[in-house]
Amino acid sequence: MPKAKPAARARRAAAATLSRQIAACGAAVEASLARSDLALTMGGEPTFVPLDPTGAEWSTAALGPTKLDYARRLAQRLIAASHPGAVVLETAGKHYPGEPLPRWTVLLQQRADGQPLWRDPSLLKADDKPGRRRATTARQVIQKLARNLGLKSAPIRQLSEAADPLKVTGFVLPIDHVEGTWRSDDWRNEICGGPIPLIPGDSAAGLRLPLGQLGAKRLRRATTVEIKHGCVTIFVPPLMVEGYVEFLARLEAALTDLKVTDCVLTGYAPPPDPRLTTLGFASDPGVLEINLAPCATWADYDEQVRGLYAAATAIGLTARKLQFNGRETGTGGGAHLVFGGPPGLYSPFFAFSHLLPSVIRYLQHHPALSYAFTGLYMGPSSQAPRIDESTYEALYELEIACAGAEKLGLPPNLEQFDLLFRDLLMDRSGNTHRAELSVDKLWNPFAGNGRLGLIELRAFESHPDAATLSLIGLFLRAIVTRLAADPFKAPFVRWGGELHDRFFLPTFIWQDLAAIAADLADHAIPFDVAWLRSYWEWRFPRVGAFKLTLPADPDQPKARPVPFTVTFRQALEAWPLLGESPNAGTVSRTVDASCDRIEACVSDPAALASGLLLVNGYPCEFRSAGDHAACGVRYRAFQLNPALHPHVPVHAPLLLEWVDRATLTVVAAARWHVWNPAGDPYTARPKTAAEAQARFTARWQDWPHTIGQSRWIPAIDFPPEGQYTLDLRRYPAQSRA
Repeated sequence: MPKAKPAARARRAAAATLSRQIAACGAAVEASLARSDLALTMGGEPTFVPLDPTGAEWSTAALGPTKLDYARRLAQRLIAASHPGAVVLETAGKHYPGEPLPRWTVLLQQRADGQPLWRDPSLLKADDKPGRRRATTARQVIQKLARNLGLKSAPIRQLSEAADPLKVTGFVLPIDHVEGTWRSDDWRNEICGGPIPLIPGDSAAGLRLPLGQLGAKRLRRATTVEIKHGCVTIFVPPLMVEGYVEFLARLEAALTDLKVTDCVLTGYAPPPDPRLTTLGFASDPGVLEINLAPCATWADYDEQVRGLYAAATAIGLTARKLQFNGRETGTGGGAHLVFGGPPGLYSPFFAFSHLLPSVIRYLQHHPALSYAFTGLYMGPSSQAPRIDESTYEALYELEIACAGAEKLGLPPNLEQFDLLFRDLLMDRSGNTHRAELSVDKLWNPFAGNGRLGLIELRAFESHPDAATLSLIGLFLRAIVTRLAADPFKAPFVRWGGELHDRFFLPTFIWQDLAAIAADLADHAIPFDVAWLRSYWEWRFPRVGAFKLTLPADPDQPKARPVPFTVTFRQALEAWPLLGESPNAGTVSRTVDASCDRIEACVSDPAALASGLLLVNGYPCEFRSAGDHAACGVRYRAFQLNPALHPHVPVHAPLLLEWVDRATLTVVAAARWHVWNPAGDPYTARPKTAAEAQARFTARWQDWPHTIGQSRWIPAIDFPPEGQYTLDLRRYPAQSRA
């Protein structure tokens, strides 16, 4: 035990030093922005899943039985920990074709001036358990609210479902806030009789009112109070900020006086306004997505991310998934980074006409920014394809567009600025949202929230560690800052096949990250690429290694054997999009996830003069990577249907052999399995990181059975698109005994 204390102190001291260095880098970024007179906000969309994600809602479905419960509990935890005075409002989210209703979004809203927007969080529902309230409570709440709004004599109408028109389920009060005064209206002339029958559906009553029966001059805004799942549910009508703040205050007073707790607020948030900060929890396929509030500095972003992760951990959420075969990944949902400017000001991408073209060019020059931080699903058919993965002519046309944007002058024609990029920054199907750099919220006339002056960098996935996610945010903020200070005008690189062949390999991604860090240093931003090393090792886990020795040179009497290592790491692989196929009366397209890729890296390139690597009997061609040399191996991991090349067999387990060139004998060997080496199926995902690591480690199998055997080295071709990677699909399968 005494020996552990100095080691622990050393670790704490090292962590403190690293924290100071990163903070200094953040300060340098903000200082550079100040010199450029640039106000740059940043946000993001980290995603979370439970520790043991089960059910479709945590794999493919947007909605499910537990997701809303997690969202409510997370909101309450944040209120208690870091957002005192915030209110929780449940509102409609995205609505996609084929889905009967919009997905829900839970908003956590605060006043920017620090005054409480809602004082007592116990009045609001903190979980998704059914309540026991009855319609009499709803009547009491709406009557008390009407009195608090100064509308004591306003007519309150009963509500019912069309299927049971005599059963009262809630109440409605027409209201509006005009020039600081509340007013109401009488609907009895248009909607006569007893309870007003709601339009059939599952949404809140306020969204199902038969407003079409009202005359043209009647007030169509209304609040409703109903009993939904046994809880008092209050509908907030569309209001501007002043009315919204006052409505919440009057409502909270009513609930407090009546001692009614566990209520749900639903309806409309006011239009975006700098006087309110908003954190959103969205029901996204397979994950709970968090839309961060815009931050003026990286330090603010760091604080928000750390607070969010702490609250998520406290209620049993995590930003990682453990795969069946032991690999640890992000949640699979996006952690997109969003950059823009303060509300009410010109977006920096409008004020600095060179900035967006510079960002586009810089991303295209550095493939590591496209592949290092994204998820498993990547490439042309992914959610965030690169510019040069979309259409053949994209680069050529973007060169013209970037030059045009830089010549627009100030103030720019915003509609024209949008049109310059809208039809180029997209995927192959024309989807402008599915792009590595999305301008859907820059100045999009087709979306209600499209004119915000924001760009979204989408090739980023959530990371299990808050500090790491924040560090990646700093890295990207530093890049945008550097581009604001010094426009990047180098012409696009025509990467061709080298794009995937080279930059799907960890060693060459690291080289590119180091080049970016060096460029930042040249612009007075001290971002040390070593800070990303632990992330890189997590993203590209080591699968195994050969520890070998170069024999001493017999012509040098004092020479000694030189040790070297051949390290194998998980590399990246794109999933090609397949053609349309029938699916339940319509057509769908699937992706081919049958292939995988690993990298082999030699610590001392001199070792290649005396040895070579065989994979399933075929030689690899190593390429220089500074002080190292590396190559990739692409192989069929699973036999899936449908998939490309159904004639190609499964190549796993891979037989990896280091062969002495002089004797052509095997001196080291191992097998790499894509699944359980014992051949038994995994019955469930790993429950812990330790269990996952044990499964992953077990997939590497030392293979002494072929050591000492002779090998014939076949001569094979490496096509122009495959100079860095041995693609086993191109060659006949050989024995792996």
